[in-house]
Parts: sequence; structure tokens; C-alpha cells
Amino acid sequence: WAVILKETSELIGICELSIQEVDEQNQIELGYRFVKKYWGQGFATEAANTVKKYARDNLNIKKLISIINPANSASIHVAQKIGMSLEKATTTFTPVLVYAIEW
Repeated sequence: WAVILKETSELIGICELSIQEVDEQNQIELGYRFVKKYWGQGFATEAANTVKKYARDNLNIKKLISIINPANSASIHVAQKIGMSLEKATTTFTPVLVYAIEW
């Protein structure tokens, strides 16, 4: 989904659900990416929390993951703020952390 700043109608980021293969198992990833000037303002947390609730309440998804670069402390913080916890460290194309939440 596009994340649009209400005041200016500017596209400031995206928040998405996608199927990702992790350790030979398909899982549904909650991903978020934002324009750098909007980092640290709570937009990623708000969008990720909204998409998490939509996935749970409307799509009946029982588990979500977020695949995060270990050096990206801001993305780790967003995952933690929406209730995700570290599930494991693994390697996709590079070393990553997998955060997850289940209902």
C-alpha cells in the first residue's frame, strides 16, 4: 500500500504484504520502506501496525514476519513496537534477522 502524507498528498513510503521464502519455507512478510526525510516520525510504525491488524482481522493471516538487515536498528525498533519479536537469524542473500508475530 502507498503511504500518503495527508497534508501534502505526497507519497512518503510503502507498507506491504508479500510472500517470502525463508529457510525453504514460504511465509508472509510485512515490509515497510519510507523516504529518508520521513524516518523517525512514527509513520512506519503506524503503517505497519495498520497492515498487521488488516492481515489478522481481514485476511485471517495467523503469522507475519519481517526480514530485517541486522544493521537496521530503526526497522528492528518498528518491528518490536508492533509486537514482533526476534524469531531467528538466518541468511537469504545476506545475513538477516527474522522478526515474527503470531495469533
